[in-house]
Amino acid sequence: MSLTSPIDKVVQTGIIGTGQYATAIVTQAESIHNLNISVLADRNIAAAQRAYHLAGIDEQQITVACNRTDALTGIELGKKVILEDAALMMNDLPIDVLVEGTGDPSAGASHAVSAIKNGIHVVMVTKETDICVGTVLRQMARQADLVYSAADGDQPSHLISLVEWCQEIGLEVLCGGKFGEKRLIIDISDSEIRFGCGDTRSLTAEDINLFTPISSMDQMDLINIIEKRKTWLGNTIDIRTDDLTEQGIVANATGLTVERDRFHHPVTWPTEIPIVLAPQAYGGILEGRGIIEQTTYLRANNDTSLGGGVYVTVHAKNKYSREIISGKGHICNTDGTSCLIFRPYHLCGVETAYSILSAALRKTSTSGWKMRQRYDLFGRAKQNFVAGTDLHGAYDKNWETFLAPAVQLGDVATDNLIPYHIATGSRLAKDVSAGTILTQNMVEKVSESSLWKLRYLQDNTNKKLF
Repeated sequence: MSLTSPIDKVVQTGIIGTGQYATAIVTQAESIHNLNISVLADRNIAAAQRAYHLAGIDEQQITVACNRTDALTGIELGKKVILEDAALMMNDLPIDVLVEGTGDPSAGASHAVSAIKNGIHVVMVTKETDICVGTVLRQMARQADLVYSAADGDQPSHLISLVEWCQEIGLEVLCGGKFGEKRLIIDISDSEIRFGCGDTRSLTAEDINLFTPISSMDQMDLINIIEKRKTWLGNTIDIRTDDLTEQGIVANATGLTVERDRFHHPVTWPTEIPIVLAPQAYGGILEGRGIIEQTTYLRANNDTSLGGGVYVTVHAKNKYSREIISGKGHICNTDGTSCLIFRPYHLCGVETAYSILSAALRKTSTSGWKMRQRYDLFGRAKQNFVAGTDLHGAYDKNWETFLAPAVQLGDVATDNLIPYHIATGSRLAKDVSAGTILTQNMVEKVSESSLWKLRYLQDNTNKKLF
């Protein structure tokens, strides 16, 4: 059955947080007859009003509710309701699905738990929550016969789906990755590289040779070229905390392995990806198989953009199957042992409706239904800090983040490492010098936080969670 069939019920949906991503959910929903974003919650009322205005909702159809009674009245009158207090959304309002889009790991976890306890499906946009406690939130949803899903429209959901699809049809996933969103256009005729921000940089004859697409070569030469490209580009292609967070979620949901704590992160043409991101046994740079990665890709003037998309390199065990794949024109390495399959886009909130409708109408997650906490994101100070400094999280450029095997939290803080986003929103309890990795006892009262306690529950119980 189509998710948008006329016989389907109208799915009543609430969204917490109305940033750029969530606003697109609101605007697109007006084109979907069986989806109603009936309630928005944001401490910034103007931001929520703007989301509805951009969706074409008349001001007379919008009401700001300060309590449950006013919210219910607004919904019954068919109005769009705005709440400043997100807790009201889960207080017996007629909501089928909650979309959590605050970007705050603690708030995201609290909202998800409350929704599940109140019989509401959850679509999680806040990746900072998912990498910390996604495992236990999925357990809670299953026990309550509800859906907890990553959000279609964001890269983790799409890469998880692509990996799971390959595994289900018997293709071995050699590598799963996301394309970085840096736009690097190599213009051989003008001897320059153009960046998406409008900047340009001249290429010497040696540079042009360095960035010319490769078809095959000696493994050491291949590694040398990849490293030289990264050195040449420098910090213009740095890995962001967002990237590491998203790929950590994918690793936890799929079983793919983190081979480098900040990835190999090759700079490649799409045609080079199955050559480069293959095991060494197939001529690539990977030491293992089933690796999680990120790639900054190169393109010429008229090439299609792959910015924001996801990909896998795969291996078919049977030679005939490999010949079928390569024979259909897919990008493979020279002997067909590694093949590229990719989805060259993600549409952010414009396509998240599919996850919402799937949860409510089919009771299925569009991706990431299973998860095990195999990896955590950690933080390393890039400068000296004094006690009392706020930890801002994903966009704090004074911390370098990396992925490593997950830690298990106890009931009190110790000298062990702390997952980076569990510390977000807290303050340093002591001075921290540059190069130091953040530990639990460096963060004020962290073991008293609700997010810590939820992660402790995840790490230390196999019992029923309600």
